Amino acid sequence: KMDYLPEPDIFHDVFGHVPLHADPVFADFLQTYGKAALHTDDPYHIERLGRLFWFTVEFGLIHEDGRLKIYGSGLISSHGESAHALEAPEGRGKGKVERRAFDLDRVCDTTFEIDHYQPILYVLDSFEQLRDAMMKYAERVLDGAGVG
Repeated sequence: KMDYLPEPDIFHDVFGHVPLHADPVFADFLQTYGKAALHTDDPYHIERLGRLFWFTVEFGLIHEDGRLKIYGSGLISSHGESAHALEAPEGRGKGKVERRAFDLDRVCDTTFEIDHYQPILYVLDSFEQLRDAMMKYAERVLDGAGVG
């Protein structure tokens, strides 16, 4: 049952989350995300921020050097989930995965379940795309919270 671990472990944190903090663009995304999360108490935005975290920080894919790669910690820390994300046939249904182009609003509108391989994953073109989308979304969140 080691292919899917519903609970993160030290490997998940050390090899998944920590290296991305050293990437300046990803760090900018995280800082902006944190500021938006800190300053909202609106359940609508809290839910959307949770979904954004899930589909990026935990289960994100990225196109890099002409290849599809994993960067999300939930993928990195699970051999089975990684193989599913990269190798499963495209589509919906058992054993398949729908790899969608990243669109922040679509990501935030997508629900997820934590007890099985993800049937939907979002693919970034770059970390700049994620950072820039988060900056725009944070403006909406912060304006709604009265923070400038």
